[in-house]
Amino acid sequence: MPFPFGAVCDLLQRLENDLNRKRNQTRGYQIVAAWFAEHRQLVDHQDTDKCALLSTLLPEKRTDRVYNIQQRTLSAIFTRAQRLGYTREQRLKQYLCPGSGVDLAECIENILKETPNPIIQNVTVEEIDHILQQLASGIAFSSPAIRSLRSTDNSTQENREALSKIFIKLSALEAKWFTRLVLKKYLPVIVPERAVYAQCHKLLPDLLKIYGEFTVAFRLLQQKTRDGHTLDKDLDRAHMLRLVKPQVGVKVGRQDWLKGRSIKHCLEMGRGLMSVEKKMDGEYCQVHVDLSKGSKCIQIFSKSGKDSTEDRSKLRGAIKSSLGIGTTICRFERKCILEGEMVLYSNKDGKDGILGFDKIRKHVRRSGRNIGTAEDSQAHDHEHLMIVWFDVLLIDDESLLDIRHSDRFRRLSRLVHCHKGKSALVQRQIIDFSSRVAAEELRKAFDLCIRNRDEGLVLKADDPYFAFGSARNKYTSCCVKMKTGYIKGMGEVGDFAVVGARYDATRAKVLKLPHVKYTHFYLGCLTNSEEVRRFPDVVPDFTVVNEVELSAANLQYFRLNCFTHAVASIEENDAFILNIPPGVLQGKKIAAVFKEPAVFEMASFSFQKAPNTRFWSLRFPVVTKVHRDRTWKECISFEDLQRLAEEDTTSPEKEDRESCHLSNALKEVDPNIKRVAFDQDTQQTSTTVSTARAYDKTDIVCLSTFRLVSPGYIIASNFSSETAESDNALIASRNVSPALVPRLPRAETFYEVPDEAHSSRLPTKLPVCSSFPSAASPSSPLNAPTESAHGYSATTGLESSPSLVATKSASLCRHAGRLCALANRSVLLSPDVAGLSVLVEDLLPSHGLTAVFTDIASLCNRTNSQRKPRAMVLVDGRRREATHAFLRGLEADPMRGRHGLQAVIPAYDWRLLEAINDEETKDRQPDGRK
Repeated sequence: MPFPFGAVCDLLQRLENDLNRKRNQTRGYQIVAAWFAEHRQLVDHQDTDKCALLSTLLPEKRTDRVYNIQQRTLSAIFTRAQRLGYTREQRLKQYLCPGSGVDLAECIENILKETPNPIIQNVTVEEIDHILQQLASGIAFSSPAIRSLRSTDNSTQENREALSKIFIKLSALEAKWFTRLVLKKYLPVIVPERAVYAQCHKLLPDLLKIYGEFTVAFRLLQQKTRDGHTLDKDLDRAHMLRLVKPQVGVKVGRQDWLKGRSIKHCLEMGRGLMSVEKKMDGEYCQVHVDLSKGSKCIQIFSKSGKDSTEDRSKLRGAIKSSLGIGTTICRFERKCILEGEMVLYSNKDGKDGILGFDKIRKHVRRSGRNIGTAEDSQAHDHEHLMIVWFDVLLIDDESLLDIRHSDRFRRLSRLVHCHKGKSALVQRQIIDFSSRVAAEELRKAFDLCIRNRDEGLVLKADDPYFAFGSARNKYTSCCVKMKTGYIKGMGEVGDFAVVGARYDATRAKVLKLPHVKYTHFYLGCLTNSEEVRRFPDVVPDFTVVNEVELSAANLQYFRLNCFTHAVASIEENDAFILNIPPGVLQGKKIAAVFKEPAVFEMASFSFQKAPNTRFWSLRFPVVTKVHRDRTWKECISFEDLQRLAEEDTTSPEKEDRESCHLSNALKEVDPNIKRVAFDQDTQQTSTTVSTARAYDKTDIVCLSTFRLVSPGYIIASNFSSETAESDNALIASRNVSPALVPRLPRAETFYEVPDEAHSSRLPTKLPVCSSFPSAASPSSPLNAPTESAHGYSATTGLESSPSLVATKSASLCRHAGRLCALANRSVLLSPDVAGLSVLVEDLLPSHGLTAVFTDIASLCNRTNSQRKPRAMVLVDGRRREATHAFLRGLEADPMRGRHGLQAVIPAYDWRLLEAINDEETKDRQPDGRK
């Protein structure tokens, strides 16, 4: 049964009326629920096209449809349809007047209220949806699936004429909402989409996460019904992911994304083991592969859900080589769905070869057109698109949506092949958010991100891709973005002059302020600032660099306190010269020029070269403050802006003062967070306890750190091969996530942990690691040291000293007893730490360690007498030169033990013991029991 469009308009008008109430506003979902209850029989009728209904209620979700119609074009269509005279046509254009408080839709409504259509017909949702689909099918920017529906008999002009025929059938209220429907903006009304989905079918909100298209989701619901099954009995939210699989060719919905405003905020949203990934500055890609389609087996979806396969055709070669398509190394049989980020790689330039985001547009077309490249340099042969993988959702017939992130990443690392400059796995590190040092770990990771000019971090819990059901909390399966722009006090650039403004009727209605004259403002920078400061008669020369919006509060302050003496056009301005690049305006027009520019304090994520511009400007600019006590002569000049941008984008690393600024900003937003007493330059080692699960060998390959800063050291000892193998296996009895090679900042890479290690106790063996970062890849095995000519010991060349350090006697660890991670260890101290009383008299005895030595020969004698010796070296990581010399001395003359075999003695920073103290004591009961 056709669904009347007037009923939809009734719902939309109820939502708008509720917004206009100053008191006793009703929640949007309650209005939606009441409306569906009134029309339940019609909504549930089998002949009702629910896809058309949802497309009408939520037009912004139809990203596959592009109508290529803006307000001026639609105004002209309505004028022709109604045959408006000059007077009424001028009234129709009232929405262009600043401060009018009406948009085009309300202007059309007012005209039809005065002179309604003679015959108002019952227009249906299905009829309107068909017309809009035909209109979109003739637009090149629509998706290939929509373009394939184009009727050869209809041209774009004929499809637009169909809109005119609709306008003459509608009432005033219906014409108002039809106008906003064509513009794909119901603003200021925001229809609560989840409430709409749930009212159509209780499983639809979750189904649309798996299938990003209305048609596919409803097809599944209808198929179950026609087969005689009751879907509610076959499926429930908790088990849906096991029964419903992603479909190749249909974009899978994305996870919910949250913004991390501070370290504390991130810690509150995360839990347990968190994958902290480097956020790539590129374009999101969801890659679908179906080998049955031959040469057209690859399909690429953008973040919006649009099929961008043809636009990103230059990326297909990298995808094929990475997945081994058409070769014997391909690790799937039929199909797969993966997620990644498309970046631009250069063999000559850029940090790690990856160029900035604004360079990508030279290599990617938009619906077959090069857009925004007029001022860009030519694409070079040494530049090519690259894919950075970070997730996998489907392999053959196996859905991975209900699999934990750690398992998905392990499967991903086995599936793809990494080729330099073509494909890679995202760089990441694991941080245990249940650890006491989690805040410091995350701060250091973010600090390094800023130093390396990276876009930010992405924090992912070890959850399934989607989690449905009542057991989930509000942060389950959510990703957290952490950027400087999200943290108060970060990203500040400086003061900018505001040289002009324009008015947008839709934005004015969203602000909900009376008589709004300006909604968008233009920032200008002086190109002759030095001359203006020195000589008062020089005419200022401004270049417009950015367009920005103000919040309602800032706009109200601007209206009350800033007096700019505006003129209506650029031609009337005689106060200064104004250069306006077309790339900044993007087809818009400045409605007012401020002869006395205002001053905005700006913050920005970074800098960019906007489309069709050749200079640096602010990227994602935000107005943090409106100043009334500063003049435009004190603002940032064009030369200063370009210098700041060059330093920010091309300098190899941030200066120490910027890192200090980051630390101060984080402290301001996290004033009460517990700080760990570690200096920024401290090299340290730690075990990360309370992990959620065990990792296998694949994680060695994929868990790479962000940066490797110095060579590692391996010390030969008289361990048996059996001991070495058991140490490498890291048999942990407390679900430990040990660090393979701790680095600065602390990024953990995991060795194999047997699956049976699921106890809640501390590890019985420590990870094999060095307190100095290794230059080798995490996937590389630990190399054996050079063989020594001596079979019994190694000479260090150090001054003679007592071989056994006198420590307070202690039989067992007073923190964890026999379960202590350091139980039965023999310890070799470097000269720098042998005299530390806190170590010798407190930390070592507290763990029951009495076999403490200062020379390798004595340690060798001790371990020779043990069947399975367990030894370690403690050094001071802060004293780099002395520690490097000590470890080089041990490496220079490695020894052979029993059976002539060599193994590895791990070297740690002595502060490891402090971290172990924290971990072993935090879970004890008040009476001291574990």
